[in-house]
Amino acid sequence: MSTLHPTKAKLLDTAVALIDEFGPIGFTVDALLERSTISKGSLYHHFVDFSDVIEQAQVIRFSRYIDADIKALFEMLSTARSGTELRERFESLVLATSDPSRADARSDRATIVGLARHSKNFAEALGREQQRVTDALADIAREAQEKGYIRTDVDVRVLATFIQTYTLGFVLNDITIDPILPVEWSKFVSALLAASL
Repeated sequence: MSTLHPTKAKLLDTAVALIDEFGPIGFTVDALLERSTISKGSLYHHFVDFSDVIEQAQVIRFSRYIDADIKALFEMLSTARSGTELRERFESLVLATSDPSRADARSDRATIVGLARHSKNFAEALGREQQRVTDALADIAREAQEKGYIRTDVDVRVLATFIQTYTLGFVLNDITIDPILPVEWSKFVSALLAASL
C-alpha cells in the first residue's frame, strides 16, 4: 500500500472524524478546511472535489474495525496450539464483534455499501478495499489450513466472505425490537463454523 501525502492524509483523517461526528452530509468543505487547517487549493490538488474526499474517507471508515478484527484473528492463529483452541478463541471474537457497542460500526458499513451504488468510482474504490479485507482473511484461513486447524477442502475465500457476512448481517439484530443476545449469536456462529471446518 502506498503512503499518502501528509496533506492528503490529514484531510482524510479530518474528514473521517467529521463524518463520525456529523455524518457524511453533516458538514461543509469549509468546515473540513477549517478543522484540518488545509487550504482549498491543497484540497483540490489532492482530490477531484468534496465528494471525492467524502468517498475516500468512507472507504477508510468501511474497514477500520475489520482491520482490528483481522489483527485479532492473526494473533489467535499465531498462539493457538490446536484447532479446538482456535475455535474456542474464535467464539470470543464473534462475541466481541456482535457487541452492542459495535452497532454503529455495523450500521455504518451497511450504509457505506449502499452508497456505493450511486458512484462508479466509489464502488470501485470500495471494491478494492473489500478485496483487500477478504484476501487478508483468506490468508489467515489458508495458514490455519496449513497448520491442520481447518479442512483443506474448505474454500478460504468462501470462509473469509462468510466471516464478514455474519458480522455485517448482525446489523439486522441491531434494529429489531426484540434482539437476540450476542452470546447466543456467538454460540450459533461458532457451532456452525465448527461443524463445517
